[in-house]
Amino acid sequence: MDQFFLDPVFQTERLFAGRWHPDLAEQAFVIYGDSNVTQWIGGITEDSIDSMRARIDALIERNRQWPEHWGSWPLFLNTSRDLVGAMLMKPLPDFDGNLATDIEIGWHLARRHWGHGYATEGGRRMIELAFNEIGIQELWAVTALENTRSQSVARRLGMTHFGQTDAYYGQTVELFKITNSKNNSQNIPN
Repeated sequence: MDQFFLDPVFQTERLFAGRWHPDLAEQAFVIYGDSNVTQWIGGITEDSIDSMRARIDALIERNRQWPEHWGSWPLFLNTSRDLVGAMLMKPLPDFDGNLATDIEIGWHLARRHWGHGYATEGGRRMIELAFNEIGIQELWAVTALENTRSQSVARRLGMTHFGQTDAYYGQTVELFKITNSKNNSQNIPN
């Protein structure tokens, strides 16, 4: 278990973002095998520990191919080291699945961890990382139309709601944006 905590992506008061490992498949299956969670994040629900392990292998490979500051990372509680969910920062896929230049932040949490402020806490740290350490000028978040919980998280993070768009993920989503205070543009993608 300690291998998940050796190379942190970031840490907050209560949370630790680490690195994916196939040994996390059983814990991750609690998240990605739950249709109450996956309905909000693409609707693909894993049906076994083996399919979850394959998904993690794909995440590891994708993270390897991207710059260090892009990816999806498992999110743990500092105290118990329980897997809470995942945080991500990566280029948004356009309507056809091609990577856009817009950088997305996002969060996936196990249902039992909803309502504890973990997505907001992790999101704040990712915004700090993007703006202050990486130099990204703007970040986007997209949510399913009915996902009011994630929309509330985006608002708590100080993101501006731009309404609905079909520019990303091949579906209509609610669009949010936050701009580095040094850059005041609020352009909406086509």
